[in-house]
Amino acid sequence: MLLSILALGALQIPPGLDLWSEGDVEARLERDRAICQSVTPDHLREWHDLIASRPHAAGSEGDAQVIAAIAGAFDTMGLDVEVHRFTAYLSRPVSASLRLMAPSEVELPLTEVALPGSTYSELEEDLLRLGWNAYSGSGAAEGEVVYANHGRKEDFEKLAELGVDCESKIVLARYGGNFRGYKAKFAEEAGAAGLIIFTDPKDSGYGRGLETPEGGWANCDQIQRGSLKTLPWSGDPLTPGIEATEDAARLDPEDVALPRIPVQPVGWQAAAQIMAPMEGASVPKDWQGGMPFRYRLEGGAGVRVRLEVQQERALVETANVLGTLRGTLSSETAPGIIVGAHHDAWVYGADDPTSGTIAMLETARAITAQVAASGRPPRRTVTFAAWGAEEHGIIGSCEWVEGNRQALIEGADLYVNLDAAASGLRLGVSASPSLTSLIHGAAAAVPQPGTAPVISALDAWRGEAADLPEPGFLGGGSDHVSFLALCSIPAASISARGAPGTAYHSLYDDLTWYRRVVGEDYESARLIARITAVAVDRASTAPILPIDLGKPARALSRAARELLEAEPELFGPAGLEGVIGRAEGQAVAAEELTGRLRAAARSGVLDDARCRLADELLRGLERAWLIESGLPGRPWYRNLYTAPDESSGYAAWPLPGLQKAAVDGDKRVAREQVEHLGAVLQRRSGCLGALRVLIETSTER
Repeated sequence: MLLSILALGALQIPPGLDLWSEGDVEARLERDRAICQSVTPDHLREWHDLIASRPHAAGSEGDAQVIAAIAGAFDTMGLDVEVHRFTAYLSRPVSASLRLMAPSEVELPLTEVALPGSTYSELEEDLLRLGWNAYSGSGAAEGEVVYANHGRKEDFEKLAELGVDCESKIVLARYGGNFRGYKAKFAEEAGAAGLIIFTDPKDSGYGRGLETPEGGWANCDQIQRGSLKTLPWSGDPLTPGIEATEDAARLDPEDVALPRIPVQPVGWQAAAQIMAPMEGASVPKDWQGGMPFRYRLEGGAGVRVRLEVQQERALVETANVLGTLRGTLSSETAPGIIVGAHHDAWVYGADDPTSGTIAMLETARAITAQVAASGRPPRRTVTFAAWGAEEHGIIGSCEWVEGNRQALIEGADLYVNLDAAASGLRLGVSASPSLTSLIHGAAAAVPQPGTAPVISALDAWRGEAADLPEPGFLGGGSDHVSFLALCSIPAASISARGAPGTAYHSLYDDLTWYRRVVGEDYESARLIARITAVAVDRASTAPILPIDLGKPARALSRAARELLEAEPELFGPAGLEGVIGRAEGQAVAAEELTGRLRAAARSGVLDDARCRLADELLRGLERAWLIESGLPGRPWYRNLYTAPDESSGYAAWPLPGLQKAAVDGDKRVAREQVEHLGAVLQRRSGCLGALRVLIETSTER
C-alpha cells in the first residue's frame, strides 16, 4: 500500500477519504486502484496520434478534423456530446520579412527548417513553418535597434533611467519574464517602431542542455509563436462579457487596444546577426544572455534593421467540444464538475496543449468505464471539455463561460484544467485552497512512476518536507481564468514537468520530439490522468462536495498579512488588521465545522435532499468572493480572491483589489477593497452558519 495511505483504525483515515464511512473506505480505495490500472500508455498514445498528427491551429481545416475526432471519442464513451460553436476575432499570418540593413545587408531567417528524423517538420507550406505572433500590427518599420532584456515594465523603466530612447527604434527582447503580449505593449508605449522577440540559448537552448534533434532544448532555428493580446478582459477581443456568437454585438476593432506596431519572433540565429555588431553601452549584469558575445543596450547608427509583418484579422468560426456524464444529485442544467483542456495548437502541439488534452480524454474514458462496469451513475454531473482558440487568448472556454454564466454560478462544483500538463514526472499543482484535501487525497492514491520502493505521488511531491505541500496560487495564461474570474468556481491546474528540453510553441513540438524527449512510456501523462481521474471520481461520488471550509480564510489572512507588512501606511489606516483578525477567527470555526460536516456525511444522516442543500451552501462559500462591479480598473474580473497580475499576464495576484491599491498607492481603493473583503467574510459566515444548522437538524433526527 502506498506510504501516504495511513493504516485504517481509530481516528486514522486515508487522505481525502474522511467523507466515506470506515466500512466504505476499502471499497473506495479499490475503485481508485481500478481507475489507476485502467489508465494505460497504449490508450494515451492512441489519443496522442488522434490529435497531434496534423497541424491544427484554431479555425484551420486540421482544427475542424480534431473537433470532429474529439466529438466522436466522447460519443463512443457514451457521453452526451455538444459541439459548441463560436465566432471569434482571430489573426493569421500573410507574410513577414526581417532584413539587417547595416552594417551589411542580410535577409534573416523567420522559418524553422526540417529536422533529420522528423517527418512532421517537413512541411511544404511556408506559412506553417513561419514563426509569428498573433495580433501583431501590420506594416513595415526600419530603424536603429535597442535591446530591452525581457521587455518587462521594469526593463523599459531601466532603459529610461539609463537614458536609452526607444522612440522610432526596433526593440529586441528575449522571451521569458512575462507574457509576450506585454513586451509588445510596453515597447509600443515606449515609442518603438517595431519589436523582435527572440529565443535566447541561455534560457531554453544550449545553456540548458543538448539542442534538438540531439537533445530536447531549442536549437538556433526554433521560434516561439504566441498571442500578443493583453486586453483587460479574457476571451474574444470584440465581445467582452458576452458570448461570441455569429450575430453578437461587437466592438469596432479600431477601438480595441491590440498591437499596432509590427512584432516578429525569431530564433537566436537571426537575433545574433543583429546583436553581435551592436557597439553601445554594455547591459546590466542580469541582462546578459547566452549568445557568445557581450550584449549591448544600443546599436547606434551602425546597426539598422527593416521589419515588415502582414497579418489578417478576421471573424473565424471554431468550436469547443463537451461531453457530459449526468449525475443523480445535479440539476438538469448543472455542469457539475468540469475537466478541461484546449485542443488548438500553433502547429502540432504534441506537448502544448495535447499532453494535457490526452490526459483529459483518458480521464473521461477511465471514469465512464467505471460507471459502465458498476452500472451506477455518479452523484454529480461531470463535464469533459476540449476548448477551442485558447492560444489566441483563452477564447473558447471564456465564450462558453460567458454564455452559460448563470448556470455555472448556480451549478458548477469545481474546475480542473490540464494545459500542456505532461512533460516530466515532477508534480506541480496550483489551485483554489478549498480543493487542497481533494488533491492531496488523489495524489496519495496514485503511485509515483520510477520509485523503488513505490511511493505515492503525494510523497514524491512533498519530498523531504515535514508538511504536506500547499498548491500554488492560480494566475493567468490558461482556461481556468474565466471560471475563476467570472464565476468564482474553485479551480485546479495539475501538471508534471521536468523533461530535459522544450519545444514550446514551435514547429518542433511534434510527436517525434515528445516521444524522444518526454518518453515513449507516457508515464508523465499517465501520472496526470490518474490523479485527475481519481480526484474527479471521488468528487463526483462523495456524499457531499469535498470542499475545505477553512483554508480560503487562512489564505486570505496570509495574503493580507503580507500586504499589510509591505504597505503598513496604506493598509493600516484602511482597517486591514481587522479583516485579518476576522479571517483567522473564521478559519478556526470553519475547520471545526469541516470535521463535523464530514462526520455527518460519512455517518449517513444526510439524505439526498440534505446533501443537495449542503452542496449548494458549499458552492455559496466559493461564490462569496464575487463582486459584480469587478476589480478596480478591470471590471471584467470579478473575483476578489485571485486574478492575473496587470503587468506580466502569468503571475497571480492574491487579493487583487488590494494589490491594485498597493501598485497605485491609492488610499481610497485600499479602504474600498478592505470593505469588500469584510463583506466576503460576512457572506461566507452566512453559509457556514447555514451548514451548522443543517448538521444540527440532521443529527437530531
